[in-house]
Amino acid sequence: SHGRWTYAVDLVPVDRKRKTRRRGGFATKHEAQAALAKVLEYERTGLTVDDRQTMTEYLTEWMYTKTLTLKPTTVASYQRYLDQDLLPNLGHIRLEALTHGHVMHFVHDQLAAGRGLTTIRRCVATLSSALNDAVRQRRLPYNAARYATIPRPPKRERMCWTPDQAARFLRHCADRDDPLTNLFELIIGTGILLGILFGRTWWKGARR
Repeated sequence: SHGRWTYAVDLVPVDRKRKTRRRGGFATKHEAQAALAKVLEYERTGLTVDDRQTMTEYLTEWMYTKTLTLKPTTVASYQRYLDQDLLPNLGHIRLEALTHGHVMHFVHDQLAAGRGLTTIRRCVATLSSALNDAVRQRRLPYNAARYATIPRPPKRERMCWTPDQAARFLRHCADRDDPLTNLFELIIGTGILLGILFGRTWWKGARR
C-alpha cells in the first residue's frame, strides 16, 4: 500500500538458529531483487553479511584491534587520520556500500580544500589497510581504496654548487669559526651520503 518493496531471505544457520534477513524501502521491485541477489551472492561465496554497519562503526572496531599489535606512534597516526579525515567524510556510508567512487570523491574534496598530497596519500593508505582486513575477514569482496589515484608531489629541482660556490661557503664557515666546518668540508669533498654519515656511532675517539 505504501508503494515500497521488501525482500526476506533465510540465511545460512548460525549456531543452529535460522536467521531471516528482511529489508524494505526499495522504490522498485528491480531494486529489491538486486539487493537480494547481492545477499545471496555473498552467502554463496562465504562472505559475512552485515549490511547495517557503517564505516564509523567498522573503522572504530578496526582501530581498537590495531592498538593490540601496532606501535603507539603508528596507532596515534592512524587515529589522527580517522578522527580528522576519514570518519567525518566517509563515516556515514555503510561498509558494504563503500565504492571506489566514494574514495575518489574524498580525494578530490581533499585536493580542493588544499590538503597536502602526502597527507591525502596517508589517509587513503590507512583506509586501504582497514579495508584489506575486511577482505581478509570475508566481510568485503574487494578493497575500494586499493586503486585510488592520487597525484604525486612534483619533483623539486636540485641545485648543485659550482666548485667556486662550495669554496666560498667553506671560507665563510671558517671565517665565522663554525663548529661544523670540518663536517661540511667532509661532505663536499667526498660526496658521502648523509644517511651514512649521520648513522655513524662514535665513542672514545673510535668509530664503530
